[in-house]
Amino acid sequence: MNWVTVHTSNGVTEAEILRNMLESFGIPARVSAEAVGKVLGMTVDGLGRAALLVPANRAAEAQDILAEHFSAEA
Repeated sequence: MNWVTVHTSNGVTEAEILRNMLESFGIPARVSAEAVGKVLGMTVDGLGRAALLVPANRAAEAQDILAEHFSAEA
């Protein structure tokens, strides 16, 4: 399965929340983060960011859901 990044978060916690949201819509998702982000629990000059990945064939749907989520937050 080909996975693509649909969002980059400033930390693992936010990425995991978004992963759970996408999975509640039936979209498989996973979080990829460097170990430093897990240890620090924050972003320092780009370190600690976490990528939210979904299967390439579900990327457009996931991006629509994320866009709606972030527009509702604003």
